[in-house]
Amino acid sequence: MSRDNNFPIKYAILELKEKGGYITNYKDIVRGYIVSKCWVVESSIKYFSDGSSKLFHKVIFPYKDLDTLKTSLRNDDQYIGQRVTINYDFNYNPYPVDVVSELFDSYEDAKIISEEKNKETKNHIASKVYFNISDPRFKQTLSAYKHEFEEQLSICQLFEKLSLLNTEDMTITEGISHDKELQLLKKL
Repeated sequence: MSRDNNFPIKYAILELKEKGGYITNYKDIVRGYIVSKCWVVESSIKYFSDGSSKLFHKVIFPYKDLDTLKTSLRNDDQYIGQRVTINYDFNYNPYPVDVVSELFDSYEDAKIISEEKNKETKNHIASKVYFNISDPRFKQTLSAYKHEFEEQLSICQLFEKLSLLNTEDMTITEGISHDKELQLLKKL
């Protein structure tokens, strides 16, 4: 992939995941939400039975391998891997894509949303504690889960910092705002 592709570039919220194992039924574990630049490859509108609609975007994040960073940290390094290569399938659809519902022109606007998502995730930690609230082990387990979440979140924040440093060559594309896109798509 050449770095001079012509896809629009925006900020979006990247859900950083770690591969889960046997204990999680091999489901990925969400470790945190960060702001990342991305290439926007497609936008579409989805209509719901109640008459509402929502705009979705297929994007490609240049860096999203949290496991690589964690491995490098064990070796006293800070490496987030190589930039993602945009590939195309048989029908010339780009991949690997992620679907997001919001795009941002500024880092600050996106950061507010990522912090809200991280706060919401932290608030749901208590639901993962299997002990009854009156059980003395509840408080200890909850404290351990919150401590683990904070550790993982600090790694995610480091990932965000390194990702933004490595994407300084990606300039945010100015253009049609999210609301104008939605109105345009509705007209179509």
